[in-house]
Amino acid sequence: MMLEGYVPILILLIFAVLASFLFTGIALLQNSKNPSEAKTSTYEGGVPLLQQVPNRFPVKFLEVAMLFLIFDIETVAFFPWAVLLNQLKVFGLVEMGLFLLVLGVGYIYLLKKGAFKWD
Repeated sequence: MMLEGYVPILILLIFAVLASFLFTGIALLQNSKNPSEAKTSTYEGGVPLLQQVPNRFPVKFLEVAMLFLIFDIETVAFFPWAVLLNQLKVFGLVEMGLFLLVLGVGYIYLLKKGAFKWD
């Protein structure tokens, strides 16, 4: 029968669902109904703060890092395209052109919004 190849996937799916219910149940059983003041503090680490944070943490570095990762990971799509270029022919060229167009529009949008300016 043709569905015999899907039996391992079905077993894995059942195992994943059962494991998720099991782990959720264990977490609910270990949940503290009376958390201490230290556990409900800002950093939720259980260690009291030594001093108050004077102001907000700037997130500009994190924004630039995320934008770098997004554009860097998208460029990984060039490798399989380059390997299969002879098989994809004109269709592959058009698809990569559309991909580059969307990527370029996103880059220009972020550039105009000032996402890459480091103040």
